[in-house]
Amino acid sequence: MAEALAIDAGIAWSIAELADEAAFDRHLDAVATAIAERFTLKVHLNIVARRLAYIAWIEGLQRGERRPVDYRDFVGVCANLIASLARHRVVSFSAMIRDPADRMIGAVLMYPNEVTALAAGASVYALRVGELAGANVSEPLSAAIVESAAANLRRHPEAAIRFRELLRLGTPWT
Repeated sequence: MAEALAIDAGIAWSIAELADEAAFDRHLDAVATAIAERFTLKVHLNIVARRLAYIAWIEGLQRGERRPVDYRDFVGVCANLIASLARHRVVSFSAMIRDPADRMIGAVLMYPNEVTALAAGASVYALRVGELAGANVSEPLSAAIVESAAANLRRHPEAAIRFRELLRLGTPWT
């Protein structure tokens, strides 16, 4: 998805940086802007919903059980980021120019918040896991896959935990 939606992986967002609300806002702005530029769209951000998503994300970072931190915690943090953004209507887009035959633009316009949420979480995951694996873990996705993942996320925000499967992201863990 990161390639398909042209997310700028040059920005190295870490989980610790995203715990700062200003960095969280910049990350979301960067992702939404990258999507908008890729498809010639105008971004509309709801700052109240963005704040609520940030609060929900921070609250979701709290761990209830005492066990060593492992890769599942990292995957859970990325999934929590996706779910927090998906539950709140933070982002919408309006088309500046639109090719009616382009299904990807249709998916982005139909599920703007969910596509942005998936791209925001997947970009953090793909960047860190790519560094760990020494290879790109994402692959270009068809519009049908992006639309299916976004629709699933809209109906079931708890499906964010399966973002790796939904977006066909590789993993170095077995």
